[in-house]
Amino acid sequence: MSTLPPDGVRWPDTVATGGGGAGAAVTARDWSGTPLGPIDGWPQSLRTALALCLHSPAPSVLWWGDGSVALPNDAYRRLLGPGRDAAPGRPGAEVWPGDWAALAALLAGVRAGRGATESRDVPVRAPEEAGEDRWFTFTHSPVTDESGRAAGVLTVGAETTARVVGARRLRLLAALGAALAEPGDPEEVARRAVKTLAGAAPVPFVQLHLATPAGPRLVAADGVEALPGPPDGWPLAEVLADGAPRLVPPPDDRPAAPVVAVLPVPDPGAAAPAGVLVAALDPHRPVDADHRAFVELLAGQIGAGLAVARAEHRRAADRAELRLFRALSERALRRAETLARLAGALSSARGRDAIVEVLTTVVPAVVDATALRVAVASPGRTVLDVAGDVAPAGPLPVDADVPLARAVRDNVVLPLAGDDGRATGLCLPLRYGDGGTLGALEIRWAGPVGDDEALRNLLDAVAGLCSQALQRAELVGSAQAMAGFAARLSVTRSTAEAIEVILDAATTALGAELPGLAMRAEGRRVRLWYHDDVPGTLAATFHDLAVDDPRPIVRALRDGERLVLRDRADFAARFPGLPDPVGAHGLVTTVALPLFGAGHRPIAALGFGWRRERPLRDTDLALLDTVADLCEQTLERVRLAAAEHNLVTRLAGRLRSSSLTTPRGMEVATRYRPAMSGLHLGGDWYDLVRQDGDRLAVVVGDVVGHQVEAAADMAQLRTMLNTLIRLGVPLEEVFLRLTELLGVGFLGTCLVVVVDPVARTARVARAGHPHPVVLPAGQPPRAVPTAHALPLGMVDRPMTVTTIPFAPGDVLVAYTDGLVERRGRPYDEGVAALHRSLLGVRDEPVEAIADALLHDLAGSEDDQALVVLRHLG
Repeated sequence: MSTLPPDGVRWPDTVATGGGGAGAAVTARDWSGTPLGPIDGWPQSLRTALALCLHSPAPSVLWWGDGSVALPNDAYRRLLGPGRDAAPGRPGAEVWPGDWAALAALLAGVRAGRGATESRDVPVRAPEEAGEDRWFTFTHSPVTDESGRAAGVLTVGAETTARVVGARRLRLLAALGAALAEPGDPEEVARRAVKTLAGAAPVPFVQLHLATPAGPRLVAADGVEALPGPPDGWPLAEVLADGAPRLVPPPDDRPAAPVVAVLPVPDPGAAAPAGVLVAALDPHRPVDADHRAFVELLAGQIGAGLAVARAEHRRAADRAELRLFRALSERALRRAETLARLAGALSSARGRDAIVEVLTTVVPAVVDATALRVAVASPGRTVLDVAGDVAPAGPLPVDADVPLARAVRDNVVLPLAGDDGRATGLCLPLRYGDGGTLGALEIRWAGPVGDDEALRNLLDAVAGLCSQALQRAELVGSAQAMAGFAARLSVTRSTAEAIEVILDAATTALGAELPGLAMRAEGRRVRLWYHDDVPGTLAATFHDLAVDDPRPIVRALRDGERLVLRDRADFAARFPGLPDPVGAHGLVTTVALPLFGAGHRPIAALGFGWRRERPLRDTDLALLDTVADLCEQTLERVRLAAAEHNLVTRLAGRLRSSSLTTPRGMEVATRYRPAMSGLHLGGDWYDLVRQDGDRLAVVVGDVVGHQVEAAADMAQLRTMLNTLIRLGVPLEEVFLRLTELLGVGFLGTCLVVVVDPVARTARVARAGHPHPVVLPAGQPPRAVPTAHALPLGMVDRPMTVTTIPFAPGDVLVAYTDGLVERRGRPYDEGVAALHRSLLGVRDEPVEAIADALLHDLAGSEDDQALVVLRHLG
C-alpha cells in the first residue's frame, strides 16, 4: 500500500516556487492523460527525485517510466535552446537532440539493473542555433521506487567544454609541432604549418605572410574562399612594425563571419617578427583571453619552427642555436602532450580521492617537478586534507603557519625557498569560479626556478584543470549526499525518527556541525532537539525558549525567515547586544533554516554551522532549499501518519472493546494494535463471551484486507459468532453455521477457545487460524495441535474440536498472524520468537505479558490482536 499523504497542496507549491520555470510548468500541467497520471497520485520516489532534479544547479533531467517521460530542470531546458520543446512530460525522443535510440538503450540498461553509467563529452548545440559549441558528460543513475525497482533514471550533466576544447587545441598544437619538427627551408615549413592548420575546427581560415625587406609576402593559405577583410586590407604592415596583435571584427555586411586575429609570428632572438599569421577564430567559441592565447601559441610555435628551419640553413655556423630551438620545440610538444594526458585522467577520475590520486601522480611529470602535495579545503572545515609525496601528509590545520596552509587561507601564490634562499618551489591556490579557494598545490623542483613566463602559463593551465575537477567532485558528492539523505528520510515512520535522521544526516550532507531543531511546544514554549555531541554548556543556553526569543533559530521558526550569518561580526551587527553562545563554542558561519508545513506556516527551524567561514554560493543555497524541502515533506508525512494511526486506534478500540467481567479463577488481558501506516483499519478482532458455569469463550479472528470494508466484514463476523456462541450452538458446528448464514463471499481465519476453569480444560476449534500457544506451569510453551481446518467461508462440515488440559498456573495465548509474521522471515521463526518472549515473562501478570509480547514482537506491517489468559485456580 502507498504511504503517500494526500498533500496535493504543499508539494506542488514547493515545486512551483523552488523549481523555477520547470517547476511551475510541472504544477501547471494537467497530467491526467499522461503516462505519469494525476500529480497527486505520484509516488514519493518520483517526488523526491524530481525535487532533487529541479533544485540542482547542474543541467538535470529525470526520465520516468518505461516510456522515458522527460522531466528536465531549467538548466537542462536552457541547454537545449529555444528551438527545441523541452517542456516537462514530453517523450525523450522529442527532447534529446542527439541519437535518441542510443540514449534510450542506455536508459533501459540502467533501469534493468546494470547500474549507473555515463555519456562522456556529448556535444550539445541545437542545429538551428549558431551559438557556442558546448560539451557535457552526463551521469545516468537509477531511481528506485517504493518496491525497490528502478522506475526512473536521473541524468545530471557536468560541462566538459573547457577540457574538450583544451584537448582539441592541444592536439592541434601537438600536430603542428610534429609537422614543424622535420627540417626544411622556411617557406616549406610555412606551407607545412598552413597545411596542418587548414580545415581544423579551431582555425577555420588561415594565411601566413613572411617578412621581407619589401614588406609582408603571402607564402601559404588554406585554399578556402578568402574572408572579406577590412576596407584597407589586413593590417599586416602595422603588426610587423609594432609587433602587437590585432583583432578584426566581421564587416557590417557579413555579421556572421568570424573575428580574425592578425598576429606577429615571433622570431626568437630577433626584435622584429618573422612574419604575420592571419587566423580566423573559431566562431563557436567566445573571443576570450584563452582563445587569443591559443592562436598566439600557434603563431609562437610557427615562429619556433621557422627559426629551426633557418637554423638548419646555418647549421655549420650555428649548430648550438639549432639544438636550442629543437629543444624548445620538443619541450613545448611534451608539455602539450602531458597536459592532454592530465585533462583526460582528471575527466575519467570518479570522486575526490581518485582526482587527488591523479594530481599526485600525473602533475609532477607535467611540470617537471620532483615532489608535489595537494591540499583540499572542504567547505567550512578547519583542517585541510593533504596528500602527496612531501612529508607530512594527512590533516593540516587551515591556520597552520606553513606555506601550503597560507596559500589556501590567504588565496595567494607563495614561493618556496631552498637552503641558499633561491626559489625551488611554490604553493599555487586552486580556486572556484568566483575566485574563492578550494585547495592548493605545493610543487617543488630539483633546483632554482626563474621567472619563466612559459612555466607560469603552464602552471595556470594545470591549476585550472585541477580546480575544475575538484569542483565537479564536490558537486557530485553533494548530489550523492542529498540522495542518501532523501533515502533515509523516506523510511522514517514517526516524528521522532524523522527528527533523528534530520539531525544526523542533513548536516552530514552539508558538512556542518552542532545541529539543532526547534519546534513549538505547549503554549508559547519552544523545544530544541539536539544530539549528544552538542556540549552541555551550549545546550543549557537554549533551555526555556519562548516563541518571542530574539535568537536566530527561534526567529526563523517564528517569522519563517532564512538567516545566513557569514561570521560572528555579521551576527553582532544583525543582533546587537545579544549573547553569542554558538560563536563561543567555535562556530563561525551559521544558518537558521525555517521548515514550513501545510499552508506555508513555519513548523520548525533547523540550525547548524561551520567552524571556518563558509561563503554560501548559489549551489550551496540550492542545497539548503533541497534540505528544507525534504525535511518539510517528511515532517508533514509522519504528522499525517500519526494522526491517522491515532484515529484508527480509537476507532478500533470502539469496535473491539468489551464490557465483559472476568470469570472467577481467570485473569485476562486483551490487546489490539493496528497497522502503523495509512488509514489501515484492519480486519483483526478478538471477543470474549461469558458462558454458564464460569466458562469463557475466547474468539480471535482475521478478515482479509486493511480498509473500512474489511472492518465492516469483521464487525459482522464478530456479531454473528458472538450470537451463535451465546445461543449454545455446539463448538463443532459454529463455523459451519456461520457459512450457512453468511455464505462464501468472504475470506478469513478464526479461533474459538472455550476455557472451563472448573473442569480445568480448554476446547479449541480452529478455522485456518494460527495455533494458540499454551504455557503449562513449570513447562516450556507449545503450540496447541489441532486437526487441519479450512478458513472461514470454506467450512462445509462440522469441525474437529481439540481438548487440552488447562490447570491452575497455566497460560494460554491466542493471537492473529500479524504478531509473528514478518516480510523476509520464515513464519516458524516468528512463532519461536513468541515462545522465547513468553518464557521471559511467564511469572508476570497477564497485562505485563501482553505488553511484553507487543514490545518484543514489534515491527509488524499488519494488524495485531492478542488475548492472554491465566488459570488462577
